[in-house]
Amino acid sequence: MESVKNKNLLVFFCLLVLYFSLNLFRLTALPVFADESIYIRWSQLIIDDFGRYFFYPMNDGKTPLLMWLTVPFLKIFSNQLYAARLVSVFAGGVSICAGFLILRELKEKKAAYLAMFLSILSPFIFFHNRLAITDSLLFANLLLAYYFVILIIKNKNYWPILGFTLFFFLAIMSKTPAILFTPLFYLAIFFKDKINLKVILEKSIKISIGLGLSLVLFYSFRIVPLFSQLFAVGGNFLQDKSTILSKEIFNVAWRNFLFFSDQLVHYLGFFILFLTLPLFAKTRKKQVILLLSAIAFILPLILFGKVIYSRYILPSSFFFISSAAISINNLNNKFLKQSFVAILAITGLIFIKNAYFNIDNLQLSKADRVQYLEEWSSGHGITETVKYIEELAKTKKVAVATEGYFGTLPDGILLNFHNKNVENIYVEGIGQPIIDIPDKFWQKAKDFELKLLVVNSHRLKMILPNSQLLKSFCRPNNAPCLQVWEIKQQ
Repeated sequence: MESVKNKNLLVFFCLLVLYFSLNLFRLTALPVFADESIYIRWSQLIIDDFGRYFFYPMNDGKTPLLMWLTVPFLKIFSNQLYAARLVSVFAGGVSICAGFLILRELKEKKAAYLAMFLSILSPFIFFHNRLAITDSLLFANLLLAYYFVILIIKNKNYWPILGFTLFFFLAIMSKTPAILFTPLFYLAIFFKDKINLKVILEKSIKISIGLGLSLVLFYSFRIVPLFSQLFAVGGNFLQDKSTILSKEIFNVAWRNFLFFSDQLVHYLGFFILFLTLPLFAKTRKKQVILLLSAIAFILPLILFGKVIYSRYILPSSFFFISSAAISINNLNNKFLKQSFVAILAITGLIFIKNAYFNIDNLQLSKADRVQYLEEWSSGHGITETVKYIEELAKTKKVAVATEGYFGTLPDGILLNFHNKNVENIYVEGIGQPIIDIPDKFWQKAKDFELKLLVVNSHRLKMILPNSQLLKSFCRPNNAPCLQVWEIKQQ
């Protein structure tokens, strides 16, 4: 018995080593993404002025847990993008372990190892666990909260309520859409072997106590002046009341349904989605609950989402992959079982290889290619631009005007200069599109010998001589280029 336990522990440890080996290698291969640059800059501002900027992310409708956790990593590692992405890698490791523990509690021990393996190689999970965005941290805290809900359901003890309270609070502090997970906690009650009205009522009360305490902790931050901004700005991502109450909501829901369906097929693949279905009688109840949980999480985004991205449904991947792992484990045909695992593993490894060495051809969905590789939100050329500015600044004072006020530009550039000697460098965002260079910039840059403009080619609306184009870094698929121009005041 002891040898079996040691063997299981070794398998778990090997899978964890595999996860970190795959995720830490070439972590900065993908150029900085717009949201990443914003979050890193916020974290740097917290380092610079703790009292002023500690809650600053709330001003943009974001809960600040990710930025708080990022701060010590930025102080340890000089490469700020690597440091910030490392937080998500560790959060991803937590979610992988939490998913394993959940399936163990559901008495699916073999499926737990398989689900862990498939999650490690899943393109959807792998990609997002290597980005310095809130979604990986949200995923980790939601699964930990869900694990403690399973403990509440499986045990008569009250102590798991405290664990649930803590991690659901942290989930909300990661990202407020954590609230969408609430119905899933109650749905988990049906994992109970013997279910009746008394059990449902008892477990619902315990879960409600945990939820209530989590919300009390969250609302304790209402004393922060910026707290109201969480809802004012966050509402920009939801359909307004007039749309929800009109016939247009059906068109919105259908459009969102098609979008999320496309993302699931693209990232999870046909086999995972097919195997998610409750195909086997002995695990049908569990798989039905897992499938309904995935749907219950995605449904509000389908019905009310105004601005939607594939990363918003990352937490649903746990339920799809877990149910698929249970199906594979139930297969009696060993060859068929191994074939499914091999196909899913090879698909994942091809994606991972391209994420390392061929990022411009990474098999992202169409919507994500635009966002991460082809549009202004992509950081293509940022690293090269920073190096070019630093080289020029060795002999001259350089003033840099950039497109935008925050985001990929100028934050993507500024984050690389944090805690460095920048006496010869001045960077300021001047908005977009670039129609002219504002007098304010010229005034601040008057003592600088060289003035540059960093801009995306499709957002440059002023005419400059071709001789003043110093550098151009083009994105894949004939997408806009990041350009560095020398500018001179007329």
